[in-house]
Amino acid sequence: MPWLIGPATGSLWSGPSGAMLDKVGFGFDQWLRGQWWTPFTSTFWSGGLAQYVGNTILVAVLCGFAERHLSTVRTVSIFLLTQLLGTTATAVIVIGSGADEWWSADLLSAVEVGPSAGAIGVAVAATSALSTVWRRRLRLILLLAVIMPALYVGSLIQLSQVFAALIGLTLGMPIERKRLEEPSPPSRGEARLLVALAVAASAVGPLVAAVSQTASGPLSVLQYLLVGSQPDLAFVDSTCADPGALVECRRLRAEVRMSGLGSALMSIVPVVLLLVLAEGLRRGRKFAWWATMALNVVLVGLGAVLLTSYTDEPSPRSTADWVQTLAPLVQPVAILVLLVVTRAKFDVSAPRGTYRRFAGLASKALLICAVVYVWGAYLLRDRFEPTATIGGILADLPTRFAPPGYLGAIETAVLPNGRLATMLHQWIGVIFWLVVLTGGLITFRKAIVERRAADRARARELLESHGGTSMAHMITWPGNDYWFAPDGQAVIAYRVISSVALTTGEPVGAPAARGAAAQEFSRFCVRNGWTPCFYSITDDLRRDLPSWNSVQVAEETVVPLKGLEFKGKKWQDIRTAMNKAKKSGVTAEWLSYADAPPWMSGQIKALSRDWLADKGLPEMRFTLGGLDELADSDVRCLVAVDDERRVHGVTSWLPVRDEGRVVAWTLDFMRRGPDAFPGVMEFLIASMVVRCRDEGSEYLSLSGAPLARLDRGERTVLLQRMLDVVGKTLEPVYGFRSLLAFKAKFQPTYLPLYMAYPRAAALPSVGNAIAKAYLPRITFRQAFQLMGKVISRR
Repeated sequence: MPWLIGPATGSLWSGPSGAMLDKVGFGFDQWLRGQWWTPFTSTFWSGGLAQYVGNTILVAVLCGFAERHLSTVRTVSIFLLTQLLGTTATAVIVIGSGADEWWSADLLSAVEVGPSAGAIGVAVAATSALSTVWRRRLRLILLLAVIMPALYVGSLIQLSQVFAALIGLTLGMPIERKRLEEPSPPSRGEARLLVALAVAASAVGPLVAAVSQTASGPLSVLQYLLVGSQPDLAFVDSTCADPGALVECRRLRAEVRMSGLGSALMSIVPVVLLLVLAEGLRRGRKFAWWATMALNVVLVGLGAVLLTSYTDEPSPRSTADWVQTLAPLVQPVAILVLLVVTRAKFDVSAPRGTYRRFAGLASKALLICAVVYVWGAYLLRDRFEPTATIGGILADLPTRFAPPGYLGAIETAVLPNGRLATMLHQWIGVIFWLVVLTGGLITFRKAIVERRAADRARARELLESHGGTSMAHMITWPGNDYWFAPDGQAVIAYRVISSVALTTGEPVGAPAARGAAAQEFSRFCVRNGWTPCFYSITDDLRRDLPSWNSVQVAEETVVPLKGLEFKGKKWQDIRTAMNKAKKSGVTAEWLSYADAPPWMSGQIKALSRDWLADKGLPEMRFTLGGLDELADSDVRCLVAVDDERRVHGVTSWLPVRDEGRVVAWTLDFMRRGPDAFPGVMEFLIASMVVRCRDEGSEYLSLSGAPLARLDRGERTVLLQRMLDVVGKTLEPVYGFRSLLAFKAKFQPTYLPLYMAYPRAAALPSVGNAIAKAYLPRITFRQAFQLMGKVISRR
């Protein structure tokens, strides 16, 4: 409706005109004049085209979310109720109670329009229908999103959003009471996330106030502590027009000259630093806790300095003066209290030597930047005012690494007066802090993993004693770390990549202990600040993680062996391949790779090398074995060899155990020679089928085809459709779908393999970890080659 009313009333581009705004907008004057309809009519207008677009997106997203969890009637009712009550409460309670004395007198004459209050209110109410964890998270995000701008910017519309959110919280309580779920205190990981959100909000608030041109909230003064300020040009001109203000004029002109993109970036260094520390807090890092404490202590000190600066002013002072004076102390003190109360949650340490190396990196960056600045400024000394000397450059050097907003009381030694000199003057500090902040983020991603050779032996013992899924033998591969259940009855192989603990399949051990091991491993990851991700798991384990998200990542093909015969038309390709092998004099030799004669192992290496050279990409790892994995004494190879000792193809097979005995085999390594007879892979797999059937094995697993799946006609989620697109895109290079189609020749049973992850927000980091696990050594050149082949072969 607003998109109809806007053009019809000529208010689409710049909002309603003054006279119309006075009739349809809400405000204190409208409330005094008895214009009771304005809280309702203000819903259908916005302040201009940008606001129309923004409000439309806001309403669509938040009301869509609410309608998904509430009925349509209830969503519309709560939207209208919170919009009306939120705007009315703003006018009556805030302004009518004399808030102009401690907030801003501009609120008395302000008139606003827009539906954002109702959208916020109904979204907060809808959180009552969520589980406890998500209810806490979304409520905190929504409340911080409206409270922080209100405290910093303090406009009428933002205050109405706060009241609408509080009203929505009240309206949602009956819905919350109907849920059978008992409320529980936040877990360790949940508490870390909530504290990190609060710290991040305390950093973003001053930035919002600095960007806003009309910031008048009680905390708006904090922008000068965290962001700094730039002088107003009109004020500079008026000051310099006074002959008695030469010193002040020079200082203001220096601030203007130092303004620019580089200085702007330097101004927000404290904000970005707090955001980086918030990420460390989310990961439970002890160092981030201490650093955040120290930074907020510094902010309290700066606020105290601001407080003492008013001691010489005459008394009594107004309420607004006291609010502006005490506000800089309130927020950092509140953050300090929050950190102290939650201290026990942040106990994750970095690996030994991490911060020593980080300190070394920061010191080297500081030294290099200092040398470059001194050397460059001396070469450009004629481009500074006054002409730069070594003494002046060295005196100016420390100021290059501090936010410019903090340098108002410092006499500037030299000022740039040229493009190159200005770039050097402004950007040298940005480069230094970029290195420091990036290095800090990297330290928070480093994990303490104690990799012991004895763990692999212990894991192998559990595997041999109890067995696991068809891919359980992969836990013995190099690169895995191991977590053992407290009772020692189960083990999970995993690798930490970018703070994601990515498992190699499912827990291995006593069947009754596997489900509990998965839950306990998840808690172990949270304690260490990692995101757990169970990769390539069956539907059984997925059901043991009911609150997790999951998506299919591969399709396993299993060939039951009991009574299998290659009879009938559907086995024609297999019979043809075996007949060709017989005519070519090719036989299948069953052996361990370590026991293979040199002439055979040499040809197997050459086959693998030629296969990789043809792709021009590094070999994929993780759940796809290579030559290194063939060295395992438990792994067997089936090699197609002719009478002339020429290797046509090779496959490797991983044992599948159940209670101590091998009951099946899983296909892993597959390589085909360039001159091999057609059907060599069919021949090798068919030979394995016959061999294992005659030995009494239960089945053969032809392993999983990544990013390929059987179309079962079910409704798929967006992420699943995205993975289907990725699989289709990579098909010309890796051929995962072609591999699945090839395996269909053996009339297998199809079993989906899943990836389970705790929350949707973790998907980007999980996806990055999986990509690095499969291609750990890919270079930029190979990445461009991959892109080129994908494009050229489509």
